Amino acid sequence: MKKTIFAVAICCLSAGALAEKNSNSEAERIEFMQTGRYSYVENIPLVDQRNPLKVVVKTRIPQSLNTVGKAVAFLLVRSGYGLAEQSILSDEAKTMLTLPLPQVHREIGPMTLDKALHMLSGEAFELVIDPVHRRVSYELSPKLVGSK
Repeated sequence: MKKTIFAVAICCLSAGALAEKNSNSEAERIEFMQTGRYSYVENIPLVDQRNPLKVVVKTRIPQSLNTVGKAVAFLLVRSGYGLAEQSILSDEAKTMLTLPLPQVHREIGPMTLDKALHMLSGEAFELVIDPVHRRVSYELSPKLVGSK
């Protein structure tokens, strides 16, 4: 008799736990997707899908592109971003973009795209990102502006 009562109690407890698990399982299925028998992935976009400037690039700038501005445009081609219009750029940024591309900057990565764009401009400039219009531009670093 004790064994029967014990078995019934276990069944009741299991049924309650199963009902609670089923109520949470739909929310869990939305947050996590099963990719294998024992593996799950979180159901969110990757960092570089949320912010295309965080994609890791490893590329070589062709010899035909001989200015910093052309190298910037080359890196931005597949990102969905573009260089800001000339009217927005400062005179210093326009000058920087027309400078010859240093040989050391022809081999880029692996690094994130935003770091590569900042590397091309040098320490004198900060990368400015307009996520609404998907444009990038450069402005003088506050360290340089403060020292003038």
